[in-house]
Amino acid sequence: MASSMIHLAIIQCIIVKTEFNNLDRLRLGVILPDGAVSGNSHLKKMICEQTRVTYDLEFYREKYGEQMKTDELYLGYYLHLIQDIFYRRYVYSEHHFNSSIPENVERLHQDYENTNWFVAKQYGLDKNMLRTQTLAGEPIMELADFREQELVREVREQFHPMEEKSSFFLTREMIREFIDRATEICLHELNQLAQGKAGLDSFEWSWIKQG
Repeated sequence: MASSMIHLAIIQCIIVKTEFNNLDRLRLGVILPDGAVSGNSHLKKMICEQTRVTYDLEFYREKYGEQMKTDELYLGYYLHLIQDIFYRRYVYSEHHFNSSIPENVERLHQDYENTNWFVAKQYGLDKNMLRTQTLAGEPIMELADFREQELVREVREQFHPMEEKSSFFLTREMIREFIDRATEICLHELNQLAQGKAGLDSFEWSWIKQG
């Protein structure tokens, strides 16, 4: 999964090209799936006789399609899933990342920490763009047990200058390329949905189950 800072950067790029009513809800929505402490927040499911994995985009559109039209929290959440499903392909298929080595996953997350400040500066992000909100009673809370206020505090703490170290895997160039391409995918998806057309096919974006 991409870092919260990268998700926010993609949203920032989308905002430049699309009008929204509530940016606070949009920004919270696009980081919310990573704020779950239990439950299946990314709607991961097994398909093809348990041989492939994907995120159930169709389920999300069916369940929250009406909310997506009027509430940017639900739209942001959906765009997070779109970005992560592309990130999976970008990192694993295109750049051959190997998560079967435990140290690799830990070092990738260190790359996130190492590049957060670069992403924030590059895309004009500020911690005050994120506002704490209470989502108790929201339909989205049916998906998982979220700690949304703790999540906002944690992400805001990532906005601090630091000396950038050498990357293990995720370079500045890769980050910029991913954000550019993810932005275009999201814009295309928004256009498709606005026209009442089919959204991204989760089967086509599925991946082979490891192990």
